[in-house]
This record gives sequence, structure tokens and C-alpha cells, in this order.
Amino acid sequence: MDQIIFGEGWLDRLLDEPPASPGVKESVWEAMRREEDRSSCRRSWKCVELLLKKGEVGRALRESLDCLHRAMESLQDLGLAQGELVMPFTPFLIGGEGISAALHPREDLSESSVPLDDLEAVEALESLNLVRRLLASWGAPSWKGLPEGLIRRLEGDLEELRRVREELQSLDEEDLEAEAELADHYAGASSRFARDLFELHLLNARHPEVRMRFGILWDQVEMLIEDGSLAAAAQEAFGVLEEAFTTAGLGGTDLLEIVDILYPYFTEPEELRRAVDAMTAGLRNSGAFPWVGEERGFVGTIRKALEDMGLLEA
Repeated sequence: MDQIIFGEGWLDRLLDEPPASPGVKESVWEAMRREEDRSSCRRSWKCVELLLKKGEVGRALRESLDCLHRAMESLQDLGLAQGELVMPFTPFLIGGEGISAALHPREDLSESSVPLDDLEAVEALESLNLVRRLLASWGAPSWKGLPEGLIRRLEGDLEELRRVREELQSLDEEDLEAEAELADHYAGASSRFARDLFELHLLNARHPEVRMRFGILWDQVEMLIEDGSLAAAAQEAFGVLEEAFTTAGLGGTDLLEIVDILYPYFTEPEELRRAVDAMTAGLRNSGAFPWVGEERGFVGTIRKALEDMGLLEA
């Protein structure tokens, strides 16, 4: 269960993120310690959560963006070069692609005077969470209860994984014993890192915008079931599961491997493995699914997994 294929998926993306310089990070973190700015940020995020409770997603996104823009204005005095704030400070909190999305959301999502439809709301809620994560990576208090110990452990493990990967890539191809030893170390370290990353996800899943987004996504599954489109519902549910792992920072790889690594976190891990295996095989066969009659069971298993991931209410 501790095996990850080297060079594929979520981990390589994290390891390949070009990090911001230590000097820039320290300057920004120090600036974000100003109590006036911290108090303003806390007020903004309280307002965001109140707006979300009212279902005013567009206005909540606007408030989060206003908070982000105020933070950027307060950092202007640091004399940072153009582009330094778009470099990831903490790539497992938010990477370069997420930073770009947070800084450049669709304007109509936060400016519209009419309620957003479901697809717009899903996009707006995702953008809002990215803004929260970006501010947290700068040291702003947008993420209440973010444990420093977990962050330090993740940072240390990421540096260790970079070092081991470099050693693996520089090894003499004929040194099979050293390669096997390093590969085992890499696999074990990456699995521990994945579990810590999942712990970070469980904390993020407590934020209202995350649960709201997955609630909307799951509503589409329920609608397909009500319409009697069970095969489509199972495929939609599988898509929501893939999106859940992507949100956790663990997407873009073999889901069975990730399920195995996170095995203890799931209430029904064997059923989840079976559902993921069957759905993946069906997708590989151009949608020719050999499990007619089991769709409701698969949907139920995936829903339970999403509950275990903190994304749906039990």
C-alpha cells in the first residue's frame, strides 16, 4: 500500500513547483503579522462565512477578493519585483496554477447582481477557497486553526522528497542496489506525505465553501438517480470523487493507489477499491461498463467515501 509510481501525477506537480525565494517569503510573512491587517482579514472572512450562510455566493467571493486586494496593497511597500507574489510560498497549500486562478477569477461571478446558477456557484466557491488558501500561504489569518506543526512536517517532507528524487535521477543506471534502496525510501516518504496532505484536506473541508461546492456537485448525481439514469449517475459520482481527490491535492494519478495509501481513512475501503477499479476499467473501455445492476451500490460507496473526506454530511 506504500507504493507510488515514480514520476507520475500529483507528487511530481508539487515537486516541480518553482518556489518563491526564502527572503521574499520571510518579508511577506513579517508584513502579514501587522495586527491592523490581521484584524481586517479576520473581519472579511467572518463576513464571507455569513454571506455563504445566506447563500450569497457571488457577494462572498467579492468580499474574499477585496480582502486579497487589500493584502496586496499592504505588500506594495516591500518593493517586490513583478511576479514574485505569484510564486508558490507553500505549494501544498496552493501552487502556481491555483494562484493564477485566485488572482484572475471570472469577474462576472463576483459582480453579478442576480443569483448564480449551479455551475457558476461551483466555480465561484472554488475560486473563493483558492483565495483563502493563497492568503493563508502568505501568513494571513484566512484559515483559522491551520496547525503549524502539520505545515512544518509537510514542508520538511517535500524538501526530503526533492532531495531523494534528485539522487534517483543522478544515479548510475547500473547501481541497482542503491536505486532500489532510494526508491523504497521515496515510496515510503511519498506515502507519508500523501497522508499528511490528506490531513490538511480534512481541515480545508471544514470551510463552508468546500462543502457547499461538493453539495452542489452531488445534487447532480441525485438528479440523475431520480431520472432513472443509473449508469450516468454512477459515472457522475465517479467524476465527483476524482474532483475530491484533486481538491485534496492528490489528483491526476491512479485512484486505486491513492485509495490504498489512504486506506485507514475510509469506512468501506474494500468496497471503494472495487467501485474505483470497476469504474476505471469501464472508462478505459470507452464507457463499456460491465457492472449493470451495481450502479446504486457504487454510488452509495462513493458517497460514503465523500463523507469520510469531509465533503458531504453523513
